[in-house]
Amino acid sequence: MPTANPSARPGVTVRLDPEAHERLQQIAKAEHRSVAAFLERLIERELRARDEAERVIRVHVAPELQGQPFGEPDRRPGESDRSYARRKKTIAALFGR
Repeated sequence: MPTANPSARPGVTVRLDPEAHERLQQIAKAEHRSVAAFLERLIERELRARDEAERVIRVHVAPELQGQPFGEPDRRPGESDRSYARRKKTIAALFGR
């Protein structure tokens, strides 16, 4: 995310209550950073976490099973009809059925 030319990056103004600002200053100082550098890392970490959470799940299928329909999920011993239906629906949504 960091760019080669720091002056080419847009700035953002953030208003904080004094207690939050004081805490940020203490944390940044302990990490030998400025408050701005600490906030930048915090934002970048959050954006990476969101990117990871939004990744598409890819399922790889053995070539000999390509195009074969999925079977029904196995029923767990003692599983209620409601629980089985909910799990079946979730599996269908995950695998795009």
